[in-house]
Amino acid sequence: MRDDMHKTTYFLFLSTLLFLVFSPGVLAEENKINVTYISFSSSDALELASQKNLYNEFIEYTYIPAYNFTTYGASDELLAAGKNGFLETQDVIFCQMLDKSVYASMDKSFKAASDNGTSLMAIQSSDTPSYFAYDSNGSVDDPICNYYNNMSTEGDGLDNAEDLLIYLVTEGRILGLFTSFNESVVKVGNY
Repeated sequence: MRDDMHKTTYFLFLSTLLFLVFSPGVLAEENKINVTYISFSSSDALELASQKNLYNEFIEYTYIPAYNFTTYGASDELLAAGKNGFLETQDVIFCQMLDKSVYASMDKSFKAASDNGTSLMAIQSSDTPSYFAYDSNGSVDDPICNYYNNMSTEGDGLDNAEDLLIYLVTEGRILGLFTSFNESVVKVGNY
């Protein structure tokens, strides 16, 4: 079962990568897929996975802290990433343990990124905006939760972190592309 899931994940990644490489203007600069992880704290497992996975030359991984521990709102780094347009350059933004205090101050920036085709995904978060492509409390039996909940920096745990990163890239881009396509169809239909 695990091998089948592993093969499916890699097949999806390769298919998505080929689609993005041959789609002008879709793939991020330098033929990389940009993934940003926004959370209370960094993930050693995801950081290591971003360097060790089979496709690391195609994935640009960034971590941004979510919270300012003085104000308990969005961190200065996250506010800056929203203000300077960095979030809109990302293909996938994966958020963990965010709440209303962050979402309220970042809503305009997250929405702009979503409108620009970025796939927004959240796990173990509360008050997640409806325009996020994926939102889970972390206890669902799906690939994202299963990989995330079983990550570590070695052995099968590192494999899970690598698989999560690759799955986020494939699933996130597919969801983002479909969201963008559906929104463009709605816009065309309104004229």
